[in-house]
Amino acid sequence: MKSAPTAARRILLTIILGCIAAGGLAAQVPFDSLREAAREPHNWLTYSGTYFSQRYSLLDQITPDNVGDLELQWVYQTPVFGPWQATPIVVDGVMYVSQRPNDIVALDARTGRVYWTYSYPTPSDHRGCCGANNRGVAVLDDRVFMATLDAHVVAIDASSGAQLWDVEVADKHLSYSFTAAPLAVKDKVIIGTTGGDRGIRGFISAFDAATGEEVWRFHTIPGPGEPGHETWEPCPPNPQTYCDP
Repeated sequence: MKSAPTAARRILLTIILGCIAAGGLAAQVPFDSLREAAREPHNWLTYSGTYFSQRYSLLDQITPDNVGDLELQWVYQTPVFGPWQATPIVVDGVMYVSQRPNDIVALDARTGRVYWTYSYPTPSDHRGCCGANNRGVAVLDDRVFMATLDAHVVAIDASSGAQLWDVEVADKHLSYSFTAAPLAVKDKVIIGTTGGDRGIRGFISAFDAATGEEVWRFHTIPGPGEPGHETWEPCPPNPQTYCDP
């Protein structure tokens, strides 16, 4: 039988190791960091790097002179196959990347070690077009945001991978879907719908980052009573695909 001091030491060691492991994920991303993302070239804080969306990195460690000397450091093998269209987000050495259909993986960017994996239960009856793709996530404060194939938006705790909220944005049975990466601005998360291949009425929505409540919605096609609606053809009788009047 183990002595109480020995058992206590092991428990304490376990707690310490857990704190060390979680320490790499403790960094927060305030809006000021997103706004001034170009000042942190070691990070990649939005889908396109910065709000300028130029996808240009200021890092200079890799040059024409040494690029031929690069060697493989680590490989992460995704458990799913097919196209991978996501752009990783990097926050102080932690990489957040989505994988199809709607998973998020937090990795140690230096070693490839997996901190946590979040798997969204994508239903099989969604009507998203053209592949179960997801192009990335957004980060703000201590949260990671992802939009899903069945037209939901979810918020995940950046440290633990636990789901914080999940909101349904549109009806997946009407061919609404999300494949783009969200964009976090101030205290909101912004995302635009997909589904144009099947005739949906597209829109862009903003959600409160803390609660998931929809703050505003802008339709790209005017609805009844709005200027310009009369310029659109009415839905044909018995359309073969979904038609939003």
